Amino acid sequence: MNLAVEEYHRKRRAFIILPQVGIIIGEHGQPHSHREILKHIGCSAEQISHILENYPRGYFLNNKLVIYQSDDEKTVETWQLKPENYNLVKQYFGDLKKIFNLNSKSQIFLGVSRGKEGEIWPTINEVDEDFFK
Repeated sequence: MNLAVEEYHRKRRAFIILPQVGIIIGEHGQPHSHREILKHIGCSAEQISHILENYPRGYFLNNKLVIYQSDDEKTVETWQLKPENYNLVKQYFGDLKKIFNLNSKSQIFLGVSRGKEGEIWPTINEVDEDFFK
């Protein structure tokens, strides 16, 4: 991992939502990608790819909550939260709101456009908090 990517990962707070498990949250200041977080908790490479492709993950940074899904080893233009996972995020949204201290000025996005490694990728699909009620 290059230094720009590592620095970005240290700034943001990563999370992964798993059904019937809950929210897995990366430590403050740790440089790990979602893939590395899942590896640290004992997931196999196959399990990690399945989780990244099929379940919501994201990060909180600069009062922005960004939620998406995609296996990061696939080259696609955007990583977006799939509609079939809206209810899963709704189930845990109250917890995300408390954990990240979301407020009326917080922005919520349901995807990112792929950008350069180490840079903050452009967010897409902005919604408001009512989307999860």
